[in-house]
Amino acid sequence: MKPQVAPERTRRTDTDFRLAIATLEKKVLAGEDGEKTRRVLANPRIYSALPDNQRLRWAGLAQMCGEVEAALAILDTINRSSPQNHQAWRDHIALLRILDRQNDAARVLALARRQLGDTTLADLLPPVAAVPSDSVPSNTRPGAFDRLRRRERQIQRYMSLFGGREDAFARQWADRAKSSQGYVPVRRPMSATDIADHLKSRFTYGVYLLRADSTTRLGVIDADLIPAFRKGRQDSDTRRRIYREKTFMMSRIKELSAGYRLTPLVEFSGGKGFHFWYCFQEPIPAARVRDLLNTIARQVSSDLSAFTLEIFPKQDRLGGKGFGNLVKLPLGIHRGSGKPSVFVDCADRGIDAQLDFLANVVPADPKALGNAEKIEPKASVVAHPRWQQWTDDFPELARLCECCAPLGQIICLCREGRTPSQREERILFQTVGMLGRAKTLMHHLYSFTPDYNPHWVDFRLSRLRGTPLGCRRIHSLMNHAADLCVFPHADGYAHPLRHLDKDAMGEIAPRSEKTENLNDALEHLQSAMDRVRHFINPD
Repeated sequence: MKPQVAPERTRRTDTDFRLAIATLEKKVLAGEDGEKTRRVLANPRIYSALPDNQRLRWAGLAQMCGEVEAALAILDTINRSSPQNHQAWRDHIALLRILDRQNDAARVLALARRQLGDTTLADLLPPVAAVPSDSVPSNTRPGAFDRLRRRERQIQRYMSLFGGREDAFARQWADRAKSSQGYVPVRRPMSATDIADHLKSRFTYGVYLLRADSTTRLGVIDADLIPAFRKGRQDSDTRRRIYREKTFMMSRIKELSAGYRLTPLVEFSGGKGFHFWYCFQEPIPAARVRDLLNTIARQVSSDLSAFTLEIFPKQDRLGGKGFGNLVKLPLGIHRGSGKPSVFVDCADRGIDAQLDFLANVVPADPKALGNAEKIEPKASVVAHPRWQQWTDDFPELARLCECCAPLGQIICLCREGRTPSQREERILFQTVGMLGRAKTLMHHLYSFTPDYNPHWVDFRLSRLRGTPLGCRRIHSLMNHAADLCVFPHADGYAHPLRHLDKDAMGEIAPRSEKTENLNDALEHLQSAMDRVRHFINPD
């Protein structure tokens, strides 16, 4: 004989569900529908345990919170399990119409007609009338439909920027126990529902960059940390080296890209490094994208020892039956590491803020792109107008950034508002601090740092003695593994200042401890003017 469930237990369960729904409803109406509330409402293990009469309320709350896919899934479940529930059919069709999914609405309407008949269905679906805004309570006005519309716009914008091959995409899989991962092709066009699942971390998808006609709307520079630094906890010197190279790499790639009228979107990939995304307004030949990105990467890769750079797409044209290379789409969970990817230039790591950040992205116009020429390493860089003023004002620093990777990394750190370490500080003072315009240059660099003290900078400069630090010693202090620069016609030992001409170097000589002359006063005045100009116009 089967045991019967006590009526008291059933009543207690129903009461628990009602209390849970009432609590969630109170939070939603009060505007407290945070990430935790949305996760609860979108959890199928919870709403599948509800009776049909309470699932309908649950679907309404999910819709109000912007969890539109969860609401649609719940309504679909009710339609199948309780086909005579008129309100569920009505809500399902109304929601699809609000989302402008006319094909899906027609499909559900056909199913409802089959279950209810034309006469009953006509009574359930009256014409939708516009609701005056004055009749909507002010505390509920910026709620359900505003969030739904906002997320729809965000997804459409996302798809317009990161569109790849038209007839296929890929899904990422990972087996953490075996430390293996990969992708399987999905042989159909990517939909807005797929993007929504990717953004909610239900699945992780990648996009094939090459289209069927060997054109592309996307290019990527993939910067990966070298394998030796990926496992285990690194010591402080290695962590500092990685951080320094990362800052230099980002600044340098952005600056070089701007010379070709390109602005990359920098994304932490959630795995081994960073992706620099290049979006175009219309498809262009993959060969042209590869030439541009190879030109940029070639000028940076020789100055990196902790990162390797790789270009996507890797082919100029499709061959055979393959899809070409793929790249994981941004703002999804990396299935191997379990970490989310984010755009690093957006300070807010929330998904809504990250998607809103894309609204200001302007894809590159192929007609306005600069021409990629074969540039030898260490060739002069054509500065974009955004950096031209800095290059004109501080040509010594611009030249050292271009020619000396270790010193360029320290300069980039300062310009990013980071305080140099003791070793980096020593290198900076015993190289840039030895130039003829040392006072102006050093005050300019340290004015970006949070603990800038003009008197301390002057004191350090007054204590300098001897000659500039040599290249070998700098590489040793910074743990920099790249090759040393070669100066064919240099007499004496090699140091970074030999990259500059004699006018820029000025007189390299020991400083006296007290410099009280007119030139010193003029340099102080110029430095103060530069700081004021920086505060007025930070860019």
